[in-house]
Amino acid sequence: MTTDNEEAEIVIADNIPFLTRQETTAAGLDYSNYEFKDVGTTLKITPQINQERFVRLKIYQEVSQVVEQVAIGLPTTLKRQTETTVIVKDTHTVVIGGLIDETLNQGSSRLPCLGNVPILGWLFKSVSRTSDRTNLYIFLTPYIIENPEEAQKVYKEKKGEIDHIKEGVIKMHKRPGG
Repeated sequence: MTTDNEEAEIVIADNIPFLTRQETTAAGLDYSNYEFKDVGTTLKITPQINQERFVRLKIYQEVSQVVEQVAIGLPTTLKRQTETTVIVKDTHTVVIGGLIDETLNQGSSRLPCLGNVPILGWLFKSVSRTSDRTNLYIFLTPYIIENPEEAQKVYKEKKGEIDHIKEGVIKMHKRPGG
């Protein structure tokens, strides 16, 4: 929740160290400087309300992740972001999408020595391939709240939706007969 023309920001991230400087002194002492950066999801929204109860939303969204970390302080990151402005009527939903990620993972394991034997080595190896695809869609529904009663109504409505989702998740995860 935010007020008219004031930016709201949500950050869900890990604070990862990035090596910025490393040197060794003449005495043989090692010094390293690190800069910590947030790696995760950031959402910034600035609403502007007009007289007809339309809301102009300035939206910035960023998703970043560590894709490889060779050593502490030497991570490689992947960043996807979108920045847009939309106009939507009070209580109507707008969908922002398009942040897609596809990750292909390949791994192998083998029994020491036996896994290296030509031809027979395949009996002592396993190879795995996985593919993960993530589509990120943002559903935004602005509510113009002018008094405490409207705020309470929106709160109860959203709490009911969350409780309903929790019930469904709990039912899905229950064991048969448990």
